[in-house]
Amino acid sequence: MSIIPSFFGGRRSNIFDPFSLDIWDPFQDFPFSSALTVPRSEFSGETSAFANTRIDWKETPEAHLFKADLPGLKKEEVKVEVEEGKVLQISGERSKEHEEKNDKWHRVERSSGKFLRRFRLPENAKVDQVKATMENGVLTVTVPKEEVKKPEQPISSIQPSAVRIKERPKMSIIPSFFGGRRSNIFDPFSLDIWDPFQDFPFSSALTVPRSEFSGETSAFANTRIDWKETPEAHIFKADLPGLKKEEVKVEVEEGKVLQISGERSKEHEEKNDKWHRVERSSGKFLRRFRLPENAKVDQVKATMENGVLTVTVPKEEVMKLEVKGIEISG
Repeated sequence: MSIIPSFFGGRRSNIFDPFSLDIWDPFQDFPFSSALTVPRSEFSGETSAFANTRIDWKETPEAHLFKADLPGLKKEEVKVEVEEGKVLQISGERSKEHEEKNDKWHRVERSSGKFLRRFRLPENAKVDQVKATMENGVLTVTVPKEEVKKPEQPISSIQPSAVRIKERPKMSIIPSFFGGRRSNIFDPFSLDIWDPFQDFPFSSALTVPRSEFSGETSAFANTRIDWKETPEAHIFKADLPGLKKEEVKVEVEEGKVLQISGERSKEHEEKNDKWHRVERSSGKFLRRFRLPENAKVDQVKATMENGVLTVTVPKEEVMKLEVKGIEISG
């Protein structure tokens, strides 16, 4: 049996069953068992997701906030820097090494991934007070804003006919989807775009960008789970940045079906003397895997670290057949 999934159909039910497929294995005659090989998707897919790291940003009355999902990364592997010209740079690098050996062979696999994102900050950004925190695989960068100075003396009224007023163009932090970038630095504050929330009871600067909730929920629902087989166990890994272990469930159903699920709800509230606004969002995901016959379902273990869930399903030891020599008489 091969644990390589078929790309030409072959699923028998709505339960993803990678162990029920019998597919040609190109590594069958290699010096080490094909069961020990790391699936190609483990390193390549992980590196691709790492390189395409998504960073969300929003503006509040006090600061600009940037959030990045970096499951599996430690804070030592991430850099947050402010360059000249008020350019915020967020970067990360990760290297992994996988080694296995026995009396006949020694195998070492290495992979590495990098990402870099740059944002031009507005003039009111306090670049000397930037703060960054890392929790449950989520990086949060806070860039405080300078307070708007109120005029000390009241402005005398002017008749509209006496002075021609030239309106200053309004700046929006909504990025344009029709081009408009002037350099390789993403500058959300240099775009002049119509703001549909302009006449709403609360300031458009306080609104949460649509992508913050909808994009986050979409990414949560499309949670990717990787699995691999070692001589001792089947290992499942899921990137769940921002989730706590209390929000994740790992269960084993009848028929040796492993079920991994999670649910998250968020609430964002703002109010003042004129209005009170509450936004709620929720996301769920559920994945099911049929385990092979040699899985020890009573010894399944799960751990959560830096936003990465790891489920280990031990395998039963292969009993060696006793061979008894028989003397040939004659």
